[in-house]
Amino acid sequence: MLFDFISFVVVGFAVAGIVLGLDRLMSRATGHRLPKWVMPAAAGLAMIGYAIWNEYSWADRAAAGLPAGSTVIFRNAASDFWRPWTFVVPVTTRIAAVDARSESLPPAPAPEMRHAYVYLMERWKPFYARVVLYDCAGHRRLDGSAASVADLAAADWIPLGADDAGLAAACGKGGSDG
Repeated sequence: MLFDFISFVVVGFAVAGIVLGLDRLMSRATGHRLPKWVMPAAAGLAMIGYAIWNEYSWADRAAAGLPAGSTVIFRNAASDFWRPWTFVVPVTTRIAAVDARSESLPPAPAPEMRHAYVYLMERWKPFYARVVLYDCAGHRRLDGSAASVADLAAADWIPLGADDAGLAAACGKGGSDG
């Protein structure tokens, strides 16, 4: 968040400097200066534009930082009254991704099962990674520390639809890479 604030301020100062340079150049070339309101207005518009770009692009930038082979399986879009432009194009506030190709994953207990890391990311929140056990044949999953239980038959499995994006990504049945 601090980095975003610093970037926000730097954008404002950079645009103000560009407008100041244009004003000096224009006064030397034509003898006329820009109106005094142009510099703060340009800096303010640039800062608002940067803030909007930053909000809309964070999910793609976060997904690009995931390990190779990770698949984004969920994007949550939201609209807020303090960001009125989000009613036109909602902004992504959370994403989830699956990485079933990591070499640090434990071996699956059965051939039809796969361990995978599930990454949960939310804007302005800490990044979470959990190990999940997917049963590809049974269309179900076992989350977190429950994925290491000894008796899988007695475990508290979560049923999934055959078209579940996390199941498809973990079991190698397609999906969209993030």
